[in-house]
Amino acid sequence: MTKNKIGIFGGTFNPIHRAHVEIANEFISKFSLDLLYVIPNNIPPLKESHGVSGKERFCMLEIAFSGNDKVKISDIELTRTGMSYTCDTVAEIKNMHPESEIFLLFGDDWIDRFDKWKNYQYILDNVTLVVAYRGDIDINPSLDRLQKLSDKKILLLENKKILLSSTELREELKKDQLPDGVYEYIKKRGLYCK
Repeated sequence: MTKNKIGIFGGTFNPIHRAHVEIANEFISKFSLDLLYVIPNNIPPLKESHGVSGKERFCMLEIAFSGNDKVKISDIELTRTGMSYTCDTVAEIKNMHPESEIFLLFGDDWIDRFDKWKNYQYILDNVTLVVAYRGDIDINPSLDRLQKLSDKKILLLENKKILLSSTELREELKKDQLPDGVYEYIKKRGLYCK
């Protein structure tokens, strides 16, 4: 029997943009994922929400990935009480898919801080890490340091350079940089208005 391959792609997605969707699709394709959980997280206390709730970010993700049957938008971090940690999410996904191989995608901006994550060794032991490259730094030294923490090979998504950021989009919303329907949702709800 073939093992299912399950992916986890978390983030604030504030807002979701086209590069996020491209990265998700590349992740599914390059790793032959059977299912990808896209998980909006609670915005950390020291980060601004810009007046956008978890429910609204969840709705934007549903719009962005509508019609993609390999993607499931999950609210497990939004509904969890207390602080929400990646190790808890990994444990929950593993519990839901005990016989599956789990892949965790994260951006290269987290490589140097990965060992500060709660129970990072549990994460390393229970998933295959996949790093998405933003394209603006040399990640090889950081990747080598991270690899020394794990018995498993850390993989690169080898995606196209990411030229978009949610921060820039909040400053100036551009319809062509947002997935179909998301711009309309933002305008209708009056989100990110200054």
